[in-house]
Amino acid sequence: MKKTPLCWMILVLVVVSMSAVPAGAFEIITEEDITQNIVTREMLIPTADNFIILYDASGSMADAYKPGVMKIDAEQQILQQQIKILPNLGYNAGLYSFTPFKAYYEMQPYDRPKLREAIDQLPNTQTAGGFAGQPTPLAEGLTALDPILAKLEGKTVVFIFTDGTYTYNRVTKRRPLDEAKPLVDKYDVCFYLISSATTPKAEKLLDDMAALNACSQVVPFDALYKNPVWGAGVLFVVNSTVDVVTVTERKVVGAEVNDIHFDFDQVDIDADDHANLDKVGAFLQENPKAYAVLAGFTDNAGDPEYNLKLSRMRAQSAKNYILEQSRIDPDRVVVLAYGATNFIADNDTPEGRARNRRVEVAIGMLD
Repeated sequence: MKKTPLCWMILVLVVVSMSAVPAGAFEIITEEDITQNIVTREMLIPTADNFIILYDASGSMADAYKPGVMKIDAEQQILQQQIKILPNLGYNAGLYSFTPFKAYYEMQPYDRPKLREAIDQLPNTQTAGGFAGQPTPLAEGLTALDPILAKLEGKTVVFIFTDGTYTYNRVTKRRPLDEAKPLVDKYDVCFYLISSATTPKAEKLLDDMAALNACSQVVPFDALYKNPVWGAGVLFVVNSTVDVVTVTERKVVGAEVNDIHFDFDQVDIDADDHANLDKVGAFLQENPKAYAVLAGFTDNAGDPEYNLKLSRMRAQSAKNYILEQSRIDPDRVVVLAYGATNFIADNDTPEGRARNRRVEVAIGMLD
């Protein structure tokens, strides 16, 4: 099976893991595929049970993101891009602003049309009025999540738009990091921090929050706006044993790349894989509109939390190698981590475990 190239007119993508053949990498699923039900629910494996979005409408979002577009408008556009192609896999979903805390889509079963309508109601430059100068009560927003998370079962991903600035919780007098840690301790929750931080202090806060557990991470706001694939891979993967067959017209782009394999508990790139990654870097350098997605996996030995961290380190190691060999924007190489999931071989044999310790590589193109 060859990698499915990008649809001609669609820029919004969902990249999900796919390894039906030894040389496999990622299958790129478009909105058109999902709309036509070519990708069925049975092929998709949710990696979370719930997701919550915390929307930032504080004064800092009144800053210009690019000529003619403020950050708050770009924030709303990012959400519409992501929800547009997120299939319904039985998630519960919630959409809240934390400036101040307000529900726009109270926690309930995910319904794409209804959630898109709720996103349209979020504050923006047309509706927010004089939001410039408003404080950033992120700490209070995190506190308000506690009773919501307490009612949920399973794993929850919390998407937080933030520039890392904040005011202290007026009641507890604590910082966002102080409010986030008890949530990680009590609940199965991951923070996906969509960062527009511009100062070392703000960046450190978000890095510290992401370090609370292995599944949390910081994603650059700019990277997500330019390439929606940065928001993919968080909520589901594709069943590795199922071929995804599409019938819509495609524009042939990309390159075939083998999986990168690792020794047990190792993250170093083997010399045998250098040529493979050199090919990725060369393709990206020669094609300015191309991007690569690197997804890390482990076998089933060891602690799940450790394996998730290890899988991200493997993908990051592959990214570092590509960047060392090529002069490309780091945001064009996307790192995803799945830990001990989506196995492509039997973990009861040494050979099978060796195949599962891998980084899958996908290359796509944005028009």
